[in-house]
Amino acid sequence: MNRPFAFALLCASSLFVHLAAQAGEIRLYTDDNFKGRVVVLRDTTDDLSRVNFNDTVSSIQVDSGSWEVCTHADFKGDCKTLERGDYRSMPGMNDKISSVRETGAGQGSGSGSGGGRRAALELFADGGQRGASAGVNSDRDDLVDISFNDRASSARVEYGYWQLCSDSNYRGSCRVFGPGSHDDLGSLNGRVSSARLVDPREENRPQNDEGLVVLYGRAFLKGPGLQVNRDVSDLVRLNFNDQAASLAINEGTWEVCTDSQFNGSCERMGPGKYEVLNTTLDKRISSLRRLY
Repeated sequence: MNRPFAFALLCASSLFVHLAAQAGEIRLYTDDNFKGRVVVLRDTTDDLSRVNFNDTVSSIQVDSGSWEVCTHADFKGDCKTLERGDYRSMPGMNDKISSVRETGAGQGSGSGSGGGRRAALELFADGGQRGASAGVNSDRDDLVDISFNDRASSARVEYGYWQLCSDSNYRGSCRVFGPGSHDDLGSLNGRVSSARLVDPREENRPQNDEGLVVLYGRAFLKGPGLQVNRDVSDLVRLNFNDQAASLAINEGTWEVCTDSQFNGSCERMGPGKYEVLNTTLDKRISSLRRLY
């Protein structure tokens, strides 16, 4: 290889690496103050319907680059350029943004490693974050779309809390994984078909009402939960005394009491979902046992 050509090739390669390091990144949130569902974009998106995010944006974080956001697809309608920074609300554009594109490198600096940020969720085909992988930055109701259905055996969560489910559309057996490395997905190994961001409180919520009885910390079967599969004489031992605001009974008839050792005011409750407890039991349950 002659020297002039080699020098030109080296310059071109250096320019490519520099541009890659400067690639922009923007995060769109469905609620104000960076709450709700989030999607991370690094490329031009001329129609947010393609990522199931059209007309839902209420706050934005620009991690790097300069980005143009518009109220119509194909960068039409009202448009605004956003530089690197946090935009906790979007006056005049709330729930109206339909297209997004990077317009410049901005003032952001590349990482020392020269690579882009990791995906919010990365799935791996083998345990211990090994083997083929797939990055996920937004809700995926069917991993067939990214050729990773029923393949994941481990995961790494960069940020957020992700619900992984064995069936498409977030059905079947589901578990929530928080930030960190997860060397093994347990019962979901080789079975993950959908993934989505959820509220952090979902990490402690029982999935799919698997217990004979499931107690929930909030009304309408929401909030931190506790699965019960046997008689419990004192919920203090399970750190759930006087916390239940709703419950689901999946099997059997149970006696639910306001005091430990099945004392106090007690009620018999059969199978069903009790989304709001009466004033006698609301935030007062201390023990419960199966009658038959």
